[in-house]
Formats: sequence, C-alpha cells, structure tokens
Amino acid sequence: MAQLLRIVVPGLPYHVTQWGNGWWRTFFGVEDYVFYRDCHTVHCQAAGVEV
Repeated sequence: MAQLLRIVVPGLPYHVTQWGNGWWRTFFGVEDYVFYRDCHTVHCQAAGVEV
C-alpha cells in the first residue's frame, strides 16, 4: 500500500520511491527496468515534470 504524501511545498522537489508489493522485487530483469524508465520519462515529459 502506498504511503500518504506528508508535505508538499510549491516549487520544491520531493523524493519518490518505487517498491514492490510487500517489499518484493520491482524489476526482475534489465528489460523490466528499461521499460519502467522509458515509460517514466515519457510521462514526466508529458506532465512537464523534471527528473
């Protein structure tokens, strides 16, 4: 289950992490990581978010 965001200060970045369900592995191979990274990049660019 995702943790609730504690605080947001407009204009300041905050750290986001990705964990598997129940602390299980999120990526099972390089291909999984590359797919996640590429999707993340596309959607961040579309939303105007810098990473």
